[in-house]
Amino acid sequence: TDRMLFGYSIPTPMFQGLNAGFILLFAVWIANIWAKRKLKGKEASSLFKMATGTMIMGTGFVFMVFAAMEAEGGGKSSMIWLVMAYLFHTIGELCISPVALSFITKLAPLKYASLTMGVYFAMTGFGNKLAGMLGEASQSMGEFTIFTGIALFCVVFGCIVLLFRTKLEKLTHGAEDDNQN
Repeated sequence: TDRMLFGYSIPTPMFQGLNAGFILLFAVWIANIWAKRKLKGKEASSLFKMATGTMIMGTGFVFMVFAAMEAEGGGKSSMIWLVMAYLFHTIGELCISPVALSFITKLAPLKYASLTMGVYFAMTGFGNKLAGMLGEASQSMGEFTIFTGIALFCVVFGCIVLLFRTKLEKLTHGAEDDNQN
């Protein structure tokens, strides 16, 4: 990433702070979007919010595809691609994470709620392991291929969840009956 901006080199820790900064900037905005929908009588189900968040995250990887294409051509890519990827990943995360935690507590049997929550967080660890393996594979497959694959997977998976949302919501046995859109 070309970290030069107006003659100054942006320190790499600044990029790591983007996620936290975007959370502070956009958490209330995202919550207001869902709250306004509810006031209009169009409240989105948890599955809808999580599928939307997954597709938004996938869109964030499209920016990394552009960064990979630019880096292949000129050796470095503009930092705007990285900033935009963080932005979309954070907005996707804000659509998924709080909703998923709530959804788990609604669906898990009371005596297994803690275990189920632990499994949810263990999957985060598994995701980090998978990310490391994909990063390793990018040396042989190339960043373009990896980022394109992740983007496609996220968007297609989100679309599949939306396609089968009604059937999936029936499997929740009324856990969100008062939250349907």
